[in-house]
Amino acid sequence: MTGETLYTLFIWPVRLILEFLFVLFNRIFDAPGPSVIFLSVVVNTFSLPVYLIADRWQKEERNLQRRMKKKIADIRAVFKGDERQMILNTYNRQMGYSPVFVLKASIGLLLQIPFFIAAYQFLSRTAMLSGVSFLFLKNLSVPDGLLRLTLPRAGILVINIMPILMTAVNLASSLIYARDMEKRERIQFFAMALVFLVLLYNSPSGLVLYWTMNNVYSLAKNAAQAGLKKPGRALHFAVAFFAAVFLFLIWSGRASVERYRMLFTGIALILIAVPFIWRGLLRLLGGRPLSAAGNEPVRLTAKSGDMTALYVSSLAVLFLLIGFLNPSQVLSASAADFEKPLVFILRTMLQGFAFLVMIPLFVRALAPSGVRRVLAAGAGALTVSCLISYFALSASYGVMDRNFRLDDTGRLLHAFPLWVSIAVPLASILLAAVFIVTGKDRLLAAFFQAAAAALLVLGAVNMVSLVRQSGALSRLRTQTSAGIPDPASAASGFPAVFPLSASERNVFIVFFDRAQGTAMTGALAYMPDLQEQLDGFVFYPNTLSFGSCTVTGVPAMLGGYEYTPAAINSRKDELLVDKVNEALTALPRLFGKAGYRVSITDPVIANMQSVPDISVFLDLPNVTAGVLSGKLSDRFRAEFPDAEEKAIDTFDFDILFRYGLFRSSPPALRYGIHYKGQWWKEAAYNSYGRAVAEFSALYYLPELCPVDSNTGTLNIFMNAVTHESGAYNARLFPQPEAVLFDEPETALYGSENNAEYMYTFMSAMKQFVKWLAYLKQQGVYDNTRIIVVSDHGGNYHSGGIEFSEMEGHNPILLVKDFDSRGVIEISKELMTHADTPALAAAGLLGPGPEDGGIPAAAVKEESGTETDGERTEGLTETGGGKEPEGLAERNRPLVAVDEASSQPLRHGPYQFNLEGRRELKGKELFRKESWGKWERD
Repeated sequence: MTGETLYTLFIWPVRLILEFLFVLFNRIFDAPGPSVIFLSVVVNTFSLPVYLIADRWQKEERNLQRRMKKKIADIRAVFKGDERQMILNTYNRQMGYSPVFVLKASIGLLLQIPFFIAAYQFLSRTAMLSGVSFLFLKNLSVPDGLLRLTLPRAGILVINIMPILMTAVNLASSLIYARDMEKRERIQFFAMALVFLVLLYNSPSGLVLYWTMNNVYSLAKNAAQAGLKKPGRALHFAVAFFAAVFLFLIWSGRASVERYRMLFTGIALILIAVPFIWRGLLRLLGGRPLSAAGNEPVRLTAKSGDMTALYVSSLAVLFLLIGFLNPSQVLSASAADFEKPLVFILRTMLQGFAFLVMIPLFVRALAPSGVRRVLAAGAGALTVSCLISYFALSASYGVMDRNFRLDDTGRLLHAFPLWVSIAVPLASILLAAVFIVTGKDRLLAAFFQAAAAALLVLGAVNMVSLVRQSGALSRLRTQTSAGIPDPASAASGFPAVFPLSASERNVFIVFFDRAQGTAMTGALAYMPDLQEQLDGFVFYPNTLSFGSCTVTGVPAMLGGYEYTPAAINSRKDELLVDKVNEALTALPRLFGKAGYRVSITDPVIANMQSVPDISVFLDLPNVTAGVLSGKLSDRFRAEFPDAEEKAIDTFDFDILFRYGLFRSSPPALRYGIHYKGQWWKEAAYNSYGRAVAEFSALYYLPELCPVDSNTGTLNIFMNAVTHESGAYNARLFPQPEAVLFDEPETALYGSENNAEYMYTFMSAMKQFVKWLAYLKQQGVYDNTRIIVVSDHGGNYHSGGIEFSEMEGHNPILLVKDFDSRGVIEISKELMTHADTPALAAAGLLGPGPEDGGIPAAAVKEESGTETDGERTEGLTETGGGKEPEGLAERNRPLVAVDEASSQPLRHGPYQFNLEGRRELKGKELFRKESWGKWERD
């Protein structure tokens, strides 16, 4: 924990900056090699003022020591012991010297440490350099190996040239910089160059390229300071040159800036005009500019001081807004979606403190007084802009999953007109300028102090809610299973979670959260063997889910038509939690009462909780319940010991901080920050930990299904493997490293999002058919009815649906009846996931609920009919020779709903909170004409 804290405070902010700039340049140029060079140039340019100040301090300390050297030598020669020390201390005070000056003079060297560690960590690990060539470097992710010598006895000797070139440049720079230093100091610089040679010799050539460019920049800086009368002017010319090249690349079409061309043009023009802008700001705010050599301090006019109160209060507001209020809002709204939410928010607060408080205060401490006024003015304007953007310009961008990715990124582009994003920063600058120029900066600071207090109170309220939820979730996660042994506590082997009878009937429902029907169509095309492996199955692609998230999808899926969102909301006087629990326990209660052994795992939204709550099943006869999610992760990792993710490399490490930047930015920038759910990371996120938690249960499913000769069974295996995309590639197995997609993959599946989802879906199918093979080996395949179903669809855009609004309402539905064999058949019949109870109970239970039979409202009318020439007989029989009453339920309008939230706690005590509803008027849900218009609530 201490190591992570130190990393977050001192290394992570630098890495975030490096990653941000590298991703930016790579998006613009689509060339990692030039991006590394631009990264080095920009980082060195922006940190140049700090190094100039450090150089000045070092020169002052060195000159003072030289003046004191002879006198100190005389004192040491004449006096001894305590007397000598007392005289030396007195002399130091007289000369204004303190031993702390040594540390002050070493600040330039100390600054290189976090930059070196951050660059080493980022550029030596990023997948964006893998296999990429640049100039004479064949692969930037490995040592260059440019020189290969064949020795008579030693064989081939490979020599890396780039580290040697880097060291040569470093030595040349040190020779110029240390020309006036003593021999001892020059030796230290040369030794440091050799240390870097040893450290980086076997490093990836991309990292060495970056450090070589740093040394080239340092060489140019030292040469300019040594040989030019106005080195600052030379720096401006260099910056202007790069800005002009940037402008040319933008407007010639060689740089891809998408919809931000005008923004980058403005930045380039500002860089060209920066000396004039800087002088104007300093004169406006009461100072005059720092000299080019960095030796002349800024002197203030008679105006007020450096506006410390405004600067500090601005930082306080930014920290509380982005580092405290925002994460507390997110986590308190959905604590169950995050593992260890309290640790998560504390880490985000630490990140906010490091990035928004520590670094700005450090910069201010090094800055002259006039520059401090500029910093205070800029902080004030930025704070006003962030407050307006966060509170006044928030918008509904659709569904965001727990990987912080929006289903429809197009909403980011059209939520606000462009003029709003331009007006907000300009108005913020104008407002801050009015307060400062009129000498009312303390009034603005007082406003920020009041805002900080308000943010603190709001965040504290969220924290109280979060602590309460965390306590409740902790109790749920540690509750004892109702009859199902905990797989994690088994010393060896696997517990009997889903027993199967060798002689009696078995019904097995496999629930894949967010598995989309049209994705199954794709899987059959991409995995041709599935057609035979899904032996005896019927696939219903034309299947509807009434809701597009778990909270509104699961009740109808497990309870039938009586528990569609519309039906539940029509029972206005009954508690929502009771109605949902009725739906989840309907099948277990009926099968258990009929003498079947029933097992259910991970019952989502039971008791309207995001974390499975098995308590609702405790009193049901012959029913056992338990939790599998995450319980087999350790066993899986022990069997497949891939390098586990470190906390600093996971997607979740700083996602809440990035999301805070997103919410407090002008609307036009939000698309670029989110950018397909990558959040300015160097590669797509990897949900390896969450993927393993779900995949491991599916992977070990055969071992969890022992066969015996007891009574029949109903097993309900609820699994979210298809919900946790992001960790799968063509291997169809969870990958701990970041998953990237090449152009052929993107072209094959239609988009990166599609590729990501299809690999996840096909990984699930691969393990599922392995389980089917196990059932055949055990001789229980023919006496087992298998239903594969989901609560809702996803965001797989295959073109099978004519418009991109209803993918979330297309769940998977696969059915294999008893004694059914043959290549998978595809039925065009209109189905819904609310048919699942009838499909499960057909022919097994009595005809009416009073006799323990399936509820009438769960059965659809088209029992045993032919539809479009496809086989459907036998799948929907109700048994008993008599149709139960209430079959008209299936003929009611089929209404899909748009939920206000995917979180259970955000729905009312009696009804689901819905934003709209849409009726299916035809029988083909893929066609536009089959749907009515959305009726918004």
